Amino acid sequence: MSKKEVKIEKNHLESVTDKVGEIAVHYGFTVVKPPHITSDDTHKAKQFKDFDYYGDIEEKVALTRWYNENRLDLEAQPLAIHFKKPLPGSTQRKKPAVEMYGFEIMGSIRSTSEALLLKCILAILSDLGYGNLYIDINSIGDRESISRFERELGSYFRKHIHVIPSKLRNEFKKNHYSILLNNAPENKELKSNAPEPVSSLSEISRMHFKEVLEAIEMFEAPYKIKSNILSNKLYASYTVFEVRSLKGKENDEGELLAYGYRYNHLAKKIGGKRDIPSIGATIIVKKNPKMSKKVLIKNIKRPKFYLVQLGAIAKIKALNVVEMLRKNKITVYHSITKDKITGQLTGAEYMKASHVLIMGQKEAIENSMVVRNLVNREQETVALNDLVNFLKGLEKAKK
Repeated sequence: MSKKEVKIEKNHLESVTDKVGEIAVHYGFTVVKPPHITSDDTHKAKQFKDFDYYGDIEEKVALTRWYNENRLDLEAQPLAIHFKKPLPGSTQRKKPAVEMYGFEIMGSIRSTSEALLLKCILAILSDLGYGNLYIDINSIGDRESISRFERELGSYFRKHIHVIPSKLRNEFKKNHYSILLNNAPENKELKSNAPEPVSSLSEISRMHFKEVLEAIEMFEAPYKIKSNILSNKLYASYTVFEVRSLKGKENDEGELLAYGYRYNHLAKKIGGKRDIPSIGATIIVKKNPKMSKKVLIKNIKRPKFYLVQLGAIAKIKALNVVEMLRKNKITVYHSITKDKITGQLTGAEYMKASHVLIMGQKEAIENSMVVRNLVNREQETVALNDLVNFLKGLEKAKK
């Protein structure tokens, strides 16, 4: 690594975090100092404002520019980062009693990025004391899917224009998507029969969304597909989600605690040479003194174990294992977003792990894990129910 690259690395890493950041580190996120939003970022963001549902486009522009300027594509991909929000220079304001946390996975199109992000968010919210969590989720698909959906929505609007109240008609003319977003009583019937984005998904988009839903099901997290949560069609694609806490009241949407979406096409839209497939999420929660306690990142326990997975089922089950070990105070390295076992084993040696925990398709089906000693190459198959005690035994023996 050159001196310039070392300087860049030191400049963008954070040295102090809180308990939320500590959980993020367990899930493979690096805690960083987020970039300042510049006047140029704000200027470039203006072209997307009409479809900026979450008010964070300036942030996405700044993060994408920062990724390119610092050549973060030269680091191991994908890049998973965590930071406090709002970004310096943001016009987005948070309430004094609220904390906002950002998470980004940049450089991967794979559905495992959504799985990792959602699993980490659910773990954090659970540790913060939020219960009855559920996920509202949708997909707008790729460019082909978005174009198809817009044609269907436009046709639907023209077919029903004579029954649309005049006060809604102009709004719908400017933005057909408002048919899905407007909750006025007079729009209820029109909205209920309108086309849905998931019905227009291309084959590749449908497979991506299917994989994300299968991951959520393996987390045993309740969810529903909700057609009126949308991401910015001008640069976003594929998955958009919201995580809420159900209050138990009838027809109550629940408290919004987190949201996230893919923005695969933003980089080229703001002048980059290529797209950077990315997904980001924001957690919005009440301040919790217990979680605000400062943690020195260098003092977070360095793992002795590296979790390796191979195969679709193993990837998702591996995330459940990461959470099980975290709750039992056993830290573990992992590369959930990577596929090839050779690259993961190389990572284990680079991180100087003493053991690798290997889960392939066979182990995923049998609810077991192969634990291999990297020094003498001896290995043993351990049932997941026994894994915590087995690894704690290894840690004691090492001491």
